[in-house]
Amino acid sequence: MAIPKPQTRLIFTWNGRRRPLILPPTYAGYNDTTKQVEKLLAKIPCENGYKSAETALPLNLLAARTGLVQYGRNNICYFSRLGSFFQLVAMYSDMPCEEDSWQEARLMISDEECELCRHACPTGAISSDRFLPRAERCVAYHNEKKGDVSFPEWMEVYWHSCVMICRRCQRVCPQNKEVIPLVEEEEVFSEEETALLLKDIPFDKLPRATLRKLEHLSLGSRRLL
Repeated sequence: MAIPKPQTRLIFTWNGRRRPLILPPTYAGYNDTTKQVEKLLAKIPCENGYKSAETALPLNLLAARTGLVQYGRNNICYFSRLGSFFQLVAMYSDMPCEEDSWQEARLMISDEECELCRHACPTGAISSDRFLPRAERCVAYHNEKKGDVSFPEWMEVYWHSCVMICRRCQRVCPQNKEVIPLVEEEEVFSEEETALLLKDIPFDKLPRATLRKLEHLSLGSRRLL
């Protein structure tokens, strides 16, 4: 299933000013959304005498092989009407399936000649001569590492465009034209909380209220900018 997930606006207070930053889609409430959908889906087969169970599978590839989504040139999955602003959830079930839509993962037809994301990428991670981006050059790849791992020396500070990963390729994609304005205001961090985050205080040393905010945003163990 593809669940709509907009971007989230985080408000950090610093030097007496409220400073908004964007958290890309799928982060805020990721685990909560997964559990809610799994609980809902579990009722369907149970009502008919079948069983269901949680999965631990590569969701993007699974969704692409079933035809639910298609890949963009930036290797991000896109779903009709939702662009790339959604969260995938999958479950196992012994419920019979009348149709089989299994297929090869495909690149969106509209992306075959479009290179907006390639030109928007500040690191050159998206190339025109291969299907997969160069992960070692991707801001998102380095941003997903633990906080004690330094960014590469070649990475410029101004390349970071949001709280986590990078959304430059999603922001320019025509498939996201309708959903890019959708932003939810989720959490506000006080000046004291912002100062603690800037000091890179270990998460287990943060105040419980601050840690709860980060965990709800699925940032409880991730590097923050």
